[in-house]
Amino acid sequence: MLNFKLQIKNIQHIKDFTFEVDLSKNKIMSIVGKNGVGKTLLFKSIQNLVTSNTFSKTSNKHIFNQNSEIIYTLDLNKSYVFSYNDSVETIDLKESVDDEIIRNINVELPIPFGERFQFRRFGEIDSQIRTAIITTKYNKPKELIELLNFIYDSNRFDNLIEVEIAKKKFYAIVLDDNYYIREDYLSSGEYFVISIYKLIQSRCKLIAIDEIDISLDAMAQVRFIKKLREMTYKYEINLIFSTHSLGIMKMLESDELFYMDFNDGDCILENKSYNYIKSLLYGFTDYDKYLLVEDDILKDFIEFVLDEEKLFHKYIILPIGGADNVIKLMEKNKSKEVFGKVENVKSILDGDMSSKTAYKDRIDILFLPFESVEKEFFEYFNKNEFGVFSGEQLKSYNFQGTLSDKKADKKIYEMFIKNNLKTQKEIFEFLKSKKEIEINNFKKKLSDFLNK
Repeated sequence: MLNFKLQIKNIQHIKDFTFEVDLSKNKIMSIVGKNGVGKTLLFKSIQNLVTSNTFSKTSNKHIFNQNSEIIYTLDLNKSYVFSYNDSVETIDLKESVDDEIIRNINVELPIPFGERFQFRRFGEIDSQIRTAIITTKYNKPKELIELLNFIYDSNRFDNLIEVEIAKKKFYAIVLDDNYYIREDYLSSGEYFVISIYKLIQSRCKLIAIDEIDISLDAMAQVRFIKKLREMTYKYEINLIFSTHSLGIMKMLESDELFYMDFNDGDCILENKSYNYIKSLLYGFTDYDKYLLVEDDILKDFIEFVLDEEKLFHKYIILPIGGADNVIKLMEKNKSKEVFGKVENVKSILDGDMSSKTAYKDRIDILFLPFESVEKEFFEYFNKNEFGVFSGEQLKSYNFQGTLSDKKADKKIYEMFIKNNLKTQKEIFEFLKSKKEIEINNFKKKLSDFLNK
């Protein structure tokens, strides 16, 4: 099973939504969005393929109608269609799902339905765990101990042991005089981590967790995500989860974070940057003016330009990630008023975007007076304004690649900053000395907007 795709039609508030994941990539995927957009419905739909009574146990029958269905497609040659069945008042499948698919998909739902909230009764096997501890017939799960100690920044799991009973593994912390704490008596977060570890060990190809942050404290959330990324690669699995935690979102790579949105019955899932999502989910409503910019370097440069400028309004500069995302967010503000009135929001893009037909001649967009901070600096670097750098020197500063590479400008900029060859402020002051008239004109446009 290398590909998983489902299409939800006419269920709850969703008319149409398609979700697809390439399981050959072995990675994590985080889904975020506002409450009520359909995240939990997606996770229930994934679970429904392997546990066909998912909806009857967790949802109101009125979310369905005669046109409700979920279509699952796996590896392009196998599909299952769950359609509405009047007799059971839910969606139903007229055939059985392959055992291999059932073994390779596992879903953890949010409270109160998730397994992490259903502490199992271990009474039947408690005596076997006790016997294993007394006779020392157990293993030391080194990887799990390291995982728990790392997540909780502690060594209290050093005495964790693993007991195998009827081909299933159970865990306990051994205390003095053969006393012990079973895994089900640990905190809900610790029990949850162990449960997910078991799933990973089983090499279940697709693991989906709705609201991964509920059982975990702030530090555990961030540390767990780091380890999960490593384990998805090591054990060749895929982990999909939803979260409302900014700490988790900030830890994610650019291709791991997806924003779920809803528009007139259609659900959309798009890869978005942390700053884009933070702006939508945690709206900044206490400011008079908003500047939406492409990245942190442009944000820092604008702050440098506006330094000591007398401004009458309270403003914030938000790095969104990429010109297209900046403009999309500004357009969304026009219909949703994410930040407030349209006239109080302006996008600032790098100068290399000024010739793009969709952007030029717009009064709600300003452009940097050169292609970008990095490209402008790189141009002067190539003119030997900062000295001549040999290939060996560049290598000694950990410069990777060649000066003709597509992203050489960004790499050289980072090289100067990381190796303290120039501070960011020194670079900005140098650029200002070279483009003083253009930068002053740019500053005036910014000031006029912020003081309006």
